[in-house]
Amino acid sequence: MTAPAMKSTTTSSARRDGHPAQWAVLARLLSAEALRSLLITAGVMLVVLVVGSLIARWRGWRLVSMTEPSLVTIEVVADADGVTLIASLFMLPAAVGIAALVMAIVLAARTRVYVATGATRRNVALGHLLTVLVMTACVLLAAVVVLLVVGRGPEGARELLQAGSARDVALLSVRGLGAVVLALTAGSAITVLFLRWPWWVGVGILTLLFVVLPLVTRFLLPEVAEAVTAASARWGWGLAGAVVAAGVYWWLMRRVPVR
Repeated sequence: MTAPAMKSTTTSSARRDGHPAQWAVLARLLSAEALRSLLITAGVMLVVLVVGSLIARWRGWRLVSMTEPSLVTIEVVADADGVTLIASLFMLPAAVGIAALVMAIVLAARTRVYVATGATRRNVALGHLLTVLVMTACVLLAAVVVLLVVGRGPEGARELLQAGSARDVALLSVRGLGAVVLALTAGSAITVLFLRWPWWVGVGILTLLFVVLPLVTRFLLPEVAEAVTAASARWGWGLAGAVVAAGVYWWLMRRVPVR
């Protein structure tokens, strides 16, 4: 009876003294590390794009800039007419997105280290999920900036997205938000899955979810497969999946052993 009361008193006293909550400290530290990695990735990709264009001009190559958001590429094509450098500025948000996914996995993989040094599983989970939101904002910001640059303004950006109205822009924004958050939360959940159980359990669960169930629904339950396909085309599918992935991550995080 006395120990919990002392712990509660100590915690309350610490907060009155101005000490931040543990989850806030973790979120700040993890976000700072993640942002540093994303900025380095963006800087490296910008250097690659700029140096590539300068080399193309120096060598007299044709420089083709892709304006389609779905065409993310950097390639050199040589034919009878000469050499052509095909590049897309959308490589920048793509690289930042990949870096964010890698950071989500790396930070989730350190869960045992944080817990072993005194952090609670709940606070680690909160700090990590807040970091995921910060990284999501960075990826979307990079995408918006590139769209504005390539489209030379808001109207051009809307044309690139083939959005005829403000409602279309809003729906596309929600789709993009859902896609990024889903990727980061799913990556985190899968990482913690392998921390919670031996590797063969994780492989078995992933095989069941992504191989066995799709095959069963496709060949034995076609109505279910059609319903899932129709649902996945809706604007809120990504966000709904992200909520589920975050819930799975939270459930697994509270059960991660420390060895």
